[in-house]
Parts: sequence; C-alpha cells; structure tokens
Amino acid sequence: MPLVTLTSDIGQHDFVVGAIKGQLLQMNPQLTIIDISHQLSPFNYPQAAYVCRNAIKNFPLGTLHLVMVNLFEQKPTHLLLAEHNGHFIGCADNGLLTMILEELPQKVVALPLEKTNVKNVLYYTQVFAKAFDALLSG
Repeated sequence: MPLVTLTSDIGQHDFVVGAIKGQLLQMNPQLTIIDISHQLSPFNYPQAAYVCRNAIKNFPLGTLHLVMVNLFEQKPTHLLLAEHNGHFIGCADNGLLTMILEELPQKVVALPLEKTNVKNVLYYTQVFAKAFDALLSG
C-alpha cells in the first residue's frame, strides 16, 4: 500500500482535513494516509520546514508527502511536485520546498492550475491526487 503523509496549517476544527483524505482515497483507495500535523502556525516557514524535514526522513523511500502549508499566501498558477532522495513532495510554490530539503530538489515539476477553477484546498488536493496517481501508475 502506498504511503501518503499529510502536513498542514489547516487545523482540525472542521471537515477540511477529512475531505482532503477522502479526495485522496477517491483517487486511489489503496493509499495509507498518515497525519504528521495540522496545527502548524500559518506563515511560520521555519516551523513547517523543521516538522516536514524531520518527518520525511523517517519514512520509507517512495513515500508521497503532501504539504498543505501557506497555500494562499500568493495567487498561484501552479503547484509543485518534487522528487528528492526517493521521496515525493507536493506543496505550493512558496519557497517552503527548498527550506524542507535544505537544498534544491533533484527533480521538480509544476502542476498547472486551471484558471477557471475556484482556488481552494479541495481543488489543490484534486491536483495533487491526480499527480500522485500518475506517479503510482508509472
């Protein structure tokens, strides 16, 4: 079963974390989703990088890591999917990726966002879920 870690600054006061997991499982019911934290402080990049960096290194190679932190600080036209040292990391293009890795990723691609779609957490999850499914499908 493929592993997906989920780290966010969303909190757990409503349905959003559960909806993210539901969307990931709709794309691939075989996923095992592991929560890292949903209580990260918004705009605290050093905290988010520290938590993600130290969690990621403890998971097996091939793990997919979804980092939903500071998604709306800018008006994004794309999201990022990186491969680094055998791990895959999906996150916003907000500088956090290089902070997590402490270097440039070995491979990175931009996942385009449709201009007509409402830019919210659940739409971003759909974009990441499709990319993860494509990775898992080869």
